[in-house]
Amino acid sequence: MKLRLLLGLGMLSVLSGCETYLYTPQQRTQDSMRMQATSQVMEERMRRVEGRSEAAEMENARLAKEIEQLRADLRTQYASLSKIASSMQTLEQKQARDKQDIINQISGRLETLLKKQAAAAPPPRASRGSGYEHTVSSGETLSAIAQAYGTTITAIKRVNKLSSDNIRIGQKLFIPE
Repeated sequence: MKLRLLLGLGMLSVLSGCETYLYTPQQRTQDSMRMQATSQVMEERMRRVEGRSEAAEMENARLAKEIEQLRADLRTQYASLSKIASSMQTLEQKQARDKQDIINQISGRLETLLKKQAAAAPPPRASRGSGYEHTVSSGETLSAIAQAYGTTITAIKRVNKLSSDNIRIGQKLFIPE
């Protein structure tokens, strides 16, 4: 405190131009009181600045901790997102496999249905002159084919140049009208 007072007096004397007149005791007391008041004001300002500085340092430390926590949260969220992306990719692959399996099943069923329908439905009409082309299916006989088309076995054998009643699966026969 005395050092500050002396510094304050020294600065006052420098600022006042080092005048060498004699102070009265009352002037000295007033100058001393002014200097003390100025010193107290300066000390108070210094305490305020130090307090603000300390508060700023504490706030910086708090913000640094908060930033580190946010970084940790971000790393956790990134890991979670990576797991979700991996799970989604696995699900998409499974979905593609399931889709292909369903397509294969439907295709197989359609093929079976089409074969059954072809066997049960009246023969397709493919005209070659005056008649139809027929592909022999499993279990068909010349008599069943002739009956389905409303013709005779003899007519079918003659047009197709067959010497016997034997026919093969997949064989194409022309059926006259």
